[in-house]
Amino acid sequence: MRIVAKSEKGLVRSINEDRYIATDKLIAVADGMGGHLAGEVAAQIAIDKLKDFHLNGSILESLERVFQEANRAIYENGRNNKDREGMGTTLTAIYVQDNKAYIAHVGDSRAYLIRQKELIQLTEDHSYVNQLVSLGTLSPEEAQRHPQRNILLRVLGIKEELTVDLAVVDLQAKDRLLVASDGLFSDVDKDELTNILLNDLDLLQTADQLIDLALTHGGKDNVTVVLGEV
Repeated sequence: MRIVAKSEKGLVRSINEDRYIATDKLIAVADGMGGHLAGEVAAQIAIDKLKDFHLNGSILESLERVFQEANRAIYENGRNNKDREGMGTTLTAIYVQDNKAYIAHVGDSRAYLIRQKELIQLTEDHSYVNQLVSLGTLSPEEAQRHPQRNILLRVLGIKEELTVDLAVVDLQAKDRLLVASDGLFSDVDKDELTNILLNDLDLLQTADQLIDLALTHGGKDNVTVVLGEV
């Protein structure tokens, strides 16, 4: 898998609390949260755990295990350091092997499959507003503007116990995979995002345009994109 990754702190935040992995088999994004630089600590712990990822059992079992290890490590670090108490991070990862994408996900970073002229979201946001959308209380457009859109219902590091979303998707030649932090989606029109992802641009051009799009819409959050092509 060919890979391109880009990360920017945006135009408002003073630091970048996003972290990522981009290898020919594993791509992932962690979006940290918490005061006093704790968010970047949480995200870095998660990514460091993923860097040690190795297969022991099935791929999904192995991903689940490393997510649980990262959750415990962040939780314990927060308990033992008063200024990091309550820190957490999203984590969305895709492991590619034998024309299959194995997905593990917690939080509101997202994974997408880009196939020919179709954009398929592979993950569900673990957010308060997405729950309201699922219940039919809010439309997706209303959710994007909702004052509580940043409230997450599930992240790594906040609780001892963690539920991880797991999935497998069959891949075809020329499929592209995108993992990105919510800084790409929070203020960006879906049609604009889709137009860039479905254009026949190379990976680097696509990544550059995605980052530019987020910045054009205010760059209020850190934004990280990792793109892979099978």
